[in-house]
Amino acid sequence: MTRDLLPPLDTLRFANPELLWLLAVLPLWMFLRGRFGRAAAVQFSSFALLAEGARRKRAVPGRFLAALRYPALVLLITALARPQADKGLAEREKRGINIMFVLDFSSTMTTRDFFLDKKRVSRAEAMKTVVAEFIKSRPDDRIGAVYFDRGAHLISPLTLDHEWLRNQLAAETTSRGTAPGSGMLIAAEALLPAKEQTKVIITVTDADRVNEGAEPEEVARVIAPMGIKNHIIQMVDQSQSSLYTASGELFQEVARITGGQFFKVSDYGGLRKVYGQIDTLEKASFTEKKQQAWRELMPWLAVPALVLLLAEFILARTVWRRLP
Repeated sequence: MTRDLLPPLDTLRFANPELLWLLAVLPLWMFLRGRFGRAAAVQFSSFALLAEGARRKRAVPGRFLAALRYPALVLLITALARPQADKGLAEREKRGINIMFVLDFSSTMTTRDFFLDKKRVSRAEAMKTVVAEFIKSRPDDRIGAVYFDRGAHLISPLTLDHEWLRNQLAAETTSRGTAPGSGMLIAAEALLPAKEQTKVIITVTDADRVNEGAEPEEVARVIAPMGIKNHIIQMVDQSQSSLYTASGELFQEVARITGGQFFKVSDYGGLRKVYGQIDTLEKASFTEKKQQAWRELMPWLAVPALVLLLAEFILARTVWRRLP
């Protein structure tokens, strides 16, 4: 309440500052008025009448009326200059991008060959941890997820409810078989309503071969004209890197066709680094419209000014009435 009535001076401005010059003229007007007085309303034919009138001193009432009038004029002039206080509000129109995760939850993702905080964890757990961090770092994006093993399942459509989405990352599976192509296709369908907006798929898999579902390369040729990029991260066992040669070449081609990038990682640090690179590549672009909001202080000055002027007007015509 106190802040509303007395906002900090550095948050104030005047919408009509040119009217403030009247405050400089006001003292001059007061001086001239006091020096020359008002024109006589009545001409006296006899000094005796003046002597009679002089018995009633009017200096005090006159000063009191002036004490009402001049502060009222100061308040009124200041009110006309329209003082405003900065409300400190800015409207921000956000526009993020659309991201669908295609996450491998086949049985091989349960392999515990990644280390997180010096603890051995499964590939799936390392993946979920980094994905959750990535989602948290991009609050303006609509993000969804597809899981795949031998089949593919939509876990979440595009959403801004990222807390709910992160809670959906708890799935586990022991199914054999890998169908990343089917997962990519479902993700592309989920991205279609985004129309002209940026659309990105991030596929994470440890597949050393693709033996189920749609062919990833065929899916890539279908989704590329839709403006959908597919970044692919392949989690590999470094001790058996030769097993991933064929699948790596396939995923690299899929990423190339769609305008995305292919990454190969073998540890948790590498996985986090790749997500950092993707975060930079697909930085959310949004337009920002700032509209400064101002609170009018004019009523806080105009109302007291009018009250003082009204009081001066009434008193001057009743209790301290002047001769006509």
